[in-house]
Amino acid sequence: MATQSGCAVEHLITTNMKTIIYILIIALVLSLRSPAIAGPVGDIRVFVPESLTSVSTENPSLSGPRRTASMAVVSTTGKKVSVVGKVDGKDVQVELNNNGRSRTIPNMRDGHFHAQVTLSLGVNLLEVRWRKGDGQWESKTLSIFRSSKLEGGLASTYPPYVFHKDENEEHCQECHRTTLTQAEIETGMEKSCLRCHKGLTDNLNVHGPVAVGICTVCHDPGSEPNRYRVEERDTVLCYGCHTDRKEIDDSKLLLHGPVGAGMCTICHDAHSTPFPFQLIKAKSEICIMCHQEDADRWNTQNSLHPPFKSGNCSGCHDPHSSDFKYNLKANRAEICGLCHEIPVPGHLHMVGHEPQFTLPADFPMTDDGKTMCLTCHDPHGAPGAHLTRREGCDGCHPK
Repeated sequence: MATQSGCAVEHLITTNMKTIIYILIIALVLSLRSPAIAGPVGDIRVFVPESLTSVSTENPSLSGPRRTASMAVVSTTGKKVSVVGKVDGKDVQVELNNNGRSRTIPNMRDGHFHAQVTLSLGVNLLEVRWRKGDGQWESKTLSIFRSSKLEGGLASTYPPYVFHKDENEEHCQECHRTTLTQAEIETGMEKSCLRCHKGLTDNLNVHGPVAVGICTVCHDPGSEPNRYRVEERDTVLCYGCHTDRKEIDDSKLLLHGPVGAGMCTICHDAHSTPFPFQLIKAKSEICIMCHQEDADRWNTQNSLHPPFKSGNCSGCHDPHSSDFKYNLKANRAEICGLCHEIPVPGHLHMVGHEPQFTLPADFPMTDDGKTMCLTCHDPHGAPGAHLTRREGCDGCHPK
């Protein structure tokens, strides 16, 4: 009996040894066929991104469905942020991804990295990834909320530039000078700024002060505790140079919303842009940033006005100021005459007369009760041919 038990134990040990040896052989083969995977590299430290404001969990701009559980970090109204950090170890690769796209490779030097990242409106989950050689990637995510300036209320100004303070700048001063030289202060030519912020001049149309390196026209190098803040609202700051625009706007009865709110940078970029007039988007796209719902409604119509279809809104509307409702360049009765001969030769309906029958309620007339072009034609889009507000004569002349 004992002999049988001993044989069973011996057989079990032999079987287990064979299994172990077999597993070791497989592991050895796999290790020869697969490249070695380096272990994880040390931690990464991201200093406060430039141009961001601190945000509390009670910020009303982050309320509702746009908010995530991890999003109590930073908020900004800028469309770009500069991310600066340091990673432990040498020969470390670093990359940034925003919302799973827009891969950015930062500039690296002695373990420090710097990159400019373009933000989307709303939540931006900025993932910072790093690895050594062909090792495995490690990552951490920053939650950044980009809101419209209008969400902060009409009294809001630029967010403070929180990066430029002593405790943050010490990480950069080994390679960069973050203060102005005496010569720059005396001459007003601050070329030092463009050594780090050279991307601000990359576009075709560069704002005059930026092009010649006079940054302190807008940025205060002596502001505390954060240097280089923009202290004034847009209209105060921009009108300081654009006095001709100020004279025109001051003489008009009505101001376009952003102008009236003192927020020129809703439409214009203060540094550089690919588009004329420093616009942040093409002329054909700039208006629908705010008026998308109107554009969607008109775009479904059968007949579209060519200026509206091509995005030439400024053909009829002044983007800054006007004496007429809807910021029109002329009153409603005369606006069509900017492009068309009035009265239109051979036109069946005469304008400038009192209506001969009861018009539908949505057919506008002049203040003194007379017809005009806009009485029958919608200036954006309409269901009938030639921008007529009804399809066919039956829409106005019932049988």
